[in-house]
Amino acid sequence: MTVPPTTSDRPGSPPRRPTISDVARAAGVSIAVVSYALNGRPGVSASTRERVLRVADEFGWRPNAAARSMRSGPRAVGLVLSRGAGESAHSTSFLDFVTAIQDVVAIRGLALVLQIVDSPEAAASTYRDWWAERRFDVMVVTDVLTKDPRIAGLRTMRAPAVVVAPREIAAGLASVWIDETESFTRVARYLLELGHRSIAAVTAPTALHRTQMRLDALAAAISSAGGTLAHEATNATAEEAAAATRRLLTAGERPSAIIFDSDQMAVAALDVARRTGLQVPWDLSVFAGSDSALCRLAMPSITTLPMPLAELGAATGHAVLSVLDGEQDVSVCVPVRGIAVRGSTGPRSR
Repeated sequence: MTVPPTTSDRPGSPPRRPTISDVARAAGVSIAVVSYALNGRPGVSASTRERVLRVADEFGWRPNAAARSMRSGPRAVGLVLSRGAGESAHSTSFLDFVTAIQDVVAIRGLALVLQIVDSPEAAASTYRDWWAERRFDVMVVTDVLTKDPRIAGLRTMRAPAVVVAPREIAAGLASVWIDETESFTRVARYLLELGHRSIAAVTAPTALHRTQMRLDALAAAISSAGGTLAHEATNATAEEAAAATRRLLTAGERPSAIIFDSDQMAVAALDVARRTGLQVPWDLSVFAGSDSALCRLAMPSITTLPMPLAELGAATGHAVLSVLDGEQDVSVCVPVRGIAVRGSTGPRSR
């Protein structure tokens, strides 16, 4: 095992960052060979490439994206979305997140490029192609899965990236996140204080890490108060949310409150409640896990947990710039505002 450099030239100075020269010296090759190996270029044997990558990994070496940008000029930040992977593609407020990223990275003359693909595996492949072609300075990953091929691929490629997920899920990459556990514990307590004990959640796919965190938080808080939580997973579209709501409301023991992941899902549920002869909020309380004009204009207006997507986007943009500047261990938690109480929730009436 090689030992990474940990000292600086001056006593008392902080440990210096490993350089490509350190990697070359430890691997017993030239700087040019290290460059070829790290950038996936031909002309290096498989065994040499493997040795260089191993040494670089042991040193914790990462490419200096800022220096690369100075050499080649400002380029772009890449973001790939998967159809059906989460509510991002279906939430009306997701544009706030994207716009906020662009506003921040534009400070450095960078553009945000968004591409939509069919699956997380296709997204991982797209990121791999982008990095091989050096088309982007930094990649952004959203709608993170509990087992995500994109994060694993970006780590293997040593590609600069910002993951919108907690530090432990980002696996050594820069992370920007919202505390879903605290936020949805708060949602559960709000409904419990209104007297609701039979509560349901209609969510995006459970393969999403965010969805699982929300469900775990809701289940823990509701069960501790002697309540029950029913769950319907969907692909986060309004159509599937409506179908899930109908199943819940026509079951033998219907819930008195339903929590939805997104604004569109909650609005669709209002129509289903009306068609089944229920009045909101007297017969059923409806809660949305994200806010938008749809929630404010609905009849009745929908109680929400306003997710700070614009703030999350701005924090993601600043994390991108930090990565470009060569900063290590970038991790930012964005706080969530209080619940916006509106007409769709009320005390349990039965």
